[in-house]
Amino acid sequence: MLNEKEVLERGLEHIRRHEYDQAVVVLTRLIELSPKYADAYMSCGFACEEMGKFHQAIDYYSKVLLFAPNEPSAFFNRGRAYHRSGNLHQAVSEYERAIHLKPDYAEAYFQRGRVSFSQGDLEKALQDYNKALEYAPDNPDIYTSRGLVYIAQKQIELAIKDYDTAIDRDPGHLKAHGNRGNALEMIGDIDNAIIEYNKVIELNDCDHKAYMNRGYIFFKMDRYEQALADYNKAIELDPKNVKAFCSRGSVYAKLNNRKRALEDYDQAIFLAPRNTEAYIRRGLVRLNLGDKTGALEDFNKAIELEPNNSKAWYNRGIIHSKLGEFEDALDDYTEVIKRIPDDAPAYCYRGVVHTRLGNIQEALEDYDKALKIDPGYSIAYYNRGLVMRFQGHFKQAVQDFTQAINLDPGYVPAFQNRSVTFSMIGDREQAQRDMEQAELMLQEGQSGKIKI
Repeated sequence: MLNEKEVLERGLEHIRRHEYDQAVVVLTRLIELSPKYADAYMSCGFACEEMGKFHQAIDYYSKVLLFAPNEPSAFFNRGRAYHRSGNLHQAVSEYERAIHLKPDYAEAYFQRGRVSFSQGDLEKALQDYNKALEYAPDNPDIYTSRGLVYIAQKQIELAIKDYDTAIDRDPGHLKAHGNRGNALEMIGDIDNAIIEYNKVIELNDCDHKAYMNRGYIFFKMDRYEQALADYNKAIELDPKNVKAFCSRGSVYAKLNNRKRALEDYDQAIFLAPRNTEAYIRRGLVRLNLGDKTGALEDFNKAIELEPNNSKAWYNRGIIHSKLGEFEDALDDYTEVIKRIPDDAPAYCYRGVVHTRLGNIQEALEDYDKALKIDPGYSIAYYNRGLVMRFQGHFKQAVQDFTQAINLDPGYVPAFQNRSVTFSMIGDREQAQRDMEQAELMLQEGQSGKIKI
């Protein structure tokens, strides 16, 4: 005599061991012998899901509904299979049928909320997560997911509170620790963010995302060797991680190891030939190496792949300027401004190009616009000062150089050019003081920021 429960348990044991194909063999045999055994269909469906055979899983869950048309878990499971296969519309329909039959079905609310979140409907997602927590107040996964909604809504403190609760419910919850690290980083609590990423690594030293997150913090803190170690580990764990190669390339660039930086960007592009960011970063390294042609090719490719990427237009403008192709540079900066109308540096760069083309009035208008957007933009004052002096407006030029110095006391070229301007108006004493100050800063290694 067939012992259904014993055979089912054998199939479930295979599932617990992640031996899904063997589970399907055992459970299929059970179904052949007991064609109306709902638990066998449900378990077989789950095994198929775990193997990525979502359509087969859906068929098994549908068979359950032939025998038990009001079984909420069958609708839920079928919804989950649709969800995992990418059919979100049908997934929501299935979750809703499960909720209709079982109004306190916390997991159905939770999964429906996840669909809404993936579609960018934060309010619906929040409503479903709140409802799920009414019926499952101790589920750390729901708090962790709701925290992501709060992050997207820029309610960082509420997000951190949810991650705290999730970790209180499950101290070893990897996503909660990782997400709390992200949230702490957002509010500038870098030390505690690192502690969170350390905790994730302690719990699972194969979590490449934790190394990526910690590496990014180290990079921002100029702790490049530690960042490099973390990105190395991330790549070791996930050799096809395009973002890790791009990030490590940036570290090598900061360490002036441009050869290794190029190798990493090359690998990122090999893995993802349509990765715009990799082309932009490689273009910048090529530019620093003096390979203007190679850099131009990279920025052209980035624009081809992503025409609205203002960073690509911006950097191509720099290349065109360096190549003396000023009309093309003008077009590039204009494209940036079309996409980001309040980009002060784009106006400033375009002002420089107008100056070189002799379009003095247009240059002044661009510098004025840049300063209207960002009154603390010292470079725009400096460049406008150069134009004012060229036009013979020496007093205004002195005022602009002075303003640049007030905003950036280490701005050596501003001291030098104010000195020249004072000489031109006969104030040799002030000119001498400015030149001495510039020379002193140069002797002390102060050259100021790179100016345009």
